[in-house]
Parts: sequence; structure tokens; C-alpha cells
Amino acid sequence: MAFLGKWNFVKAENMKEFILAAGGKPEVAEKGDSLSTTIDCSRDGDYYVVKITGPKGTVEQKFKPGEPFEEDFAVIGRKRQAVASVDGGKLVIKGVEAGTVAESREVNGDEMVMSLTKDGVSIVGKRYFKRA
Repeated sequence: MAFLGKWNFVKAENMKEFILAAGGKPEVAEKGDSLSTTIDCSRDGDYYVVKITGPKGTVEQKFKPGEPFEEDFAVIGRKRQAVASVDGGKLVIKGVEAGTVAESREVNGDEMVMSLTKDGVSIVGKRYFKRA
């Protein structure tokens, strides 16, 4: 659970390209490499809460690992059903429909890397965060 805590955006790699290749909206892709956000990960009993705050407000994801939940998946610009898994310092959230985007957050020291992948898309989008 090394990902618990507050994280500040540092930089991004390949986000614009990934968003477009994954079928995201062009207006979302234009902001992909530069959108500054903070992430606050916490625990509420059996549930995890991930609050993502950016210029347009806050999106909250609340989920119990292994159980489907609805999330507002801003990277692609639409809502989806997803399932999360937690394994030590790694949090993975995958859409339940085949061919949807998977996001993983992995912590190494004071750095968290969020990687976005999709079957059939060779580009990996990454966002880097530093512990606040």
C-alpha cells in the first residue's frame, strides 16, 4: 500500500499519443502531457479512495479490490465499469469490457508512475508523480 498518500504531478510521457491511439477525444489528448493534477490515495475500511484533482475539479474513485465499480475515466473522456487489484506497492485498475484501457500505479521510493496501456496499442502513456 505504498501508493497511499498525496502525490503531485511532475511530468508525462507519450500521453497525447496514447490517448489518441486508444480512441480518446482529441481535446482530451491535447492536455495529456501537461495537465497538472494531484492524486490523494487513502483507505476507508475495505475500500480505497483515489481523488484526482485538476484545474476543472476533483474526480473520486472509490472501490473495493476485486469488485466492479463505475469510474469517470477522464483519460479517455467517458465513464466505464472497472475492477481494481492491489498488490503491495502496485494498484491496477482495468475496464471490464474487452479492449479497454488499464491503468497501473506503481511506487518506487518517493516516485509514483501511472502507466496506461491498451491491448492493440503499442504506445504506453506515463504520468510521473512525487510524494507531497
